[in-house]
Amino acid sequence: MKPVVLEPLWHEDKLNIAIRGWLEKDAFRALNNFPNRKYSSTHKCYYIPYRPDAIDALKKILSPYIAIEEAGWERTSKDVPDPLMNVLSIPKEFAETLDRMRYSRATKENYLSQFKIFLSFIYPKTAEEIDQSIIHRYMLYLVNDRKASLSSQNQAINAIKFYLEKVMRQPRTCYYIDRPREEDKLPVVMSEQEIRLLFHHTINLKHKCLLYILYSAGLRISEVLHLKPTDIDADRSLIYIRGAKHNKDRITLLSKVAYQVTRQYLDVYKPQMWLFEGTGNRPYSQRSVNAIIKRNAAKAGITKNVSAHTLRHSFATHLLEQGTDLRYIQNLLGHESSRTTERYTHITNKGLNRITSPLDRLWNEKINEDDREI
Repeated sequence: MKPVVLEPLWHEDKLNIAIRGWLEKDAFRALNNFPNRKYSSTHKCYYIPYRPDAIDALKKILSPYIAIEEAGWERTSKDVPDPLMNVLSIPKEFAETLDRMRYSRATKENYLSQFKIFLSFIYPKTAEEIDQSIIHRYMLYLVNDRKASLSSQNQAINAIKFYLEKVMRQPRTCYYIDRPREEDKLPVVMSEQEIRLLFHHTINLKHKCLLYILYSAGLRISEVLHLKPTDIDADRSLIYIRGAKHNKDRITLLSKVAYQVTRQYLDVYKPQMWLFEGTGNRPYSQRSVNAIIKRNAAKAGITKNVSAHTLRHSFATHLLEQGTDLRYIQNLLGHESSRTTERYTHITNKGLNRITSPLDRLWNEKINEDDREI
């Protein structure tokens, strides 16, 4: 039997220990009782938060049942502090410059988070000691060790470049960084039937209202979570999106069906500051929203890897299939470039239903020939 491998796993910007390999009944029962054990559907493995003594503890409980190996730790610094702990301080000028330049709340949070992770990598060096060799070493680390997505790598580049150019006022030659090659992946889209099934299996009123608005208006998750009750304009059937991506306001559709559910939700929950509130009068968390969608999609038998952004992709694709002009869809989605919206033309079935596969044509001809022989 192959051994179970314990290897580093960066998940949600934290270092974890991934447990990879097949676990027999007794080994699985032992792992199941281990504190803070979780399963990642993204990485397809069980994992626990990293602690200096956690690997030895895992070996102790699993080794009676299966062979244990370690892999990948030689490239991971176990001495680096947890990037999300308050052990590193970002230069105050960083946040002040973001505020002064009126960057959106989401961009500000993302830049600060990415820069803090970068500082944890270069620790004990400080932000004042950044040079091009450190940046290139960090890019290799993101790709080879963190297995960061292209999007995460680009966000890290943007945060570092912002600090060097806007905060430190260095010339462009001091922070020039090669961008990773863009991926050309088609977005995941649910069919209209799958959308119906998802809504049917979403019973909680608050969750149902949130999903209705996400899909019916094509909103980003950050946009729906920062809506206020006053942003719902029932008289004009509009939703006001304020301070969205690139710090722009826009309006989008307010579905009649979504508004009926929203009225019920407002009567029952009576939110104060945010339309969808979490604890402490804060906006509902993005993680909770995506967990709700995945849980109810599983109940509905939907096997696609869906998230809040899948509802936005589905909104755009379904409008396109209904014959809506691409320029209107671009405005509703808040895309700066029409090229971003045009990608939906690659996944719509509009026009494809009028094309017959050559296999179907050959099959139909064979059936017709058999009928003539009879």
